[in-house]
Amino acid sequence: MEANIDVSEEPPAGGVKTRIFALVTLLTVVSGVGYVGREGYRAATDSFIAPIILSPDNDLIVQSKIKLNELYVERAKAAAELEGIESNLAACEKAIGRLKQLQTRTENALVWTKKVNAGQAFAGTADLHTLAEQKSLLATALAQQDAFSRAARADLDAGLISRTDYAKEVQSVGQVQLGLLENERMRLQAEMQMKQVMLAQQSLASGGGAAPMPEMINREDQMVRVELELLKLEAEQRTQTAERTLLRDKLAKIDEISAQLKGRPIFRAVEKSMDVAFVPYTQIEGMHAGEVVYDCVWGLFHCKAVGSIAEIVPGEVILPDPWGTQTRGQYAVLDLSRHESAKSKSLRVRLEKGPQGTSATMPVAAK
Repeated sequence: MEANIDVSEEPPAGGVKTRIFALVTLLTVVSGVGYVGREGYRAATDSFIAPIILSPDNDLIVQSKIKLNELYVERAKAAAELEGIESNLAACEKAIGRLKQLQTRTENALVWTKKVNAGQAFAGTADLHTLAEQKSLLATALAQQDAFSRAARADLDAGLISRTDYAKEVQSVGQVQLGLLENERMRLQAEMQMKQVMLAQQSLASGGGAAPMPEMINREDQMVRVELELLKLEAEQRTQTAERTLLRDKLAKIDEISAQLKGRPIFRAVEKSMDVAFVPYTQIEGMHAGEVVYDCVWGLFHCKAVGSIAEIVPGEVILPDPWGTQTRGQYAVLDLSRHESAKSKSLRVRLEKGPQGTSATMPVAAK
């Protein structure tokens, strides 16, 4: 009877080790492929940015500060010019008002002249009438006194009166004759004044047809001077008003430019250091504040979260991209927990979306 013999054989120890090694190798390869694939996918989907450290001592910041100071000086000059123009306009307005008042008074000056001339005409007519009556009375008195004088001569020759009485009668005749001469002189003066009054009335009534009176010439001369001065002041006022409008526009533009410049990182860094980054347009799509920033070895491996995007600054700039090519893009202000990461050649921004399509930012190490 044959004995039962166990024919099962244990696998050699070397075969088990080989299988374990192969399995480990396979897992390593799979993990490596997965890691490389994952990192390659993230490298393809992440945005690359070029970090920049801006400090007040930076040459570019110093130049920007100089430009900003020049802008402040220009604004101060424009403000001073505007203040001067405002003062000139106020003075012009006041002078124009005074000249218009003077112009109105000058135009009304002839009314006073007409009234005075009418009064002189009335008085002159009355004087001539009175002088005519006075002459008539003096002529009558002279005739009577002449008759008295002849009678006194006859009485003197007859010895009825003395020579003294006769001399008195002769003297009375002379006094009446003197009164007539004075009356004639006054009549001539009154007639001359009346002629002047009549000429003035004709000049005032004709409106320039007759010979102008001196007062009218003086009035016209004054009105021309006032009108010319008004024209000069009004022209200066229009010029000053236009300059004021230009200066106001200039100040508004300077303020607008100042506000825009102060919002840019280069000008913000005038007061304190800032971590910023240049984001090319090819990398900026979908990027917004809050996205997580990563610092990777060689820009590809072992990525660590070092901060986040604090702000995307409006306005285009042209700077070297992370690969050293001059291109167009925008500034982004960084909020870094590791400031030494700003010295890297490039950083990566991971545009991750949450369930509702919002950015699901990763936690960043506390500063």
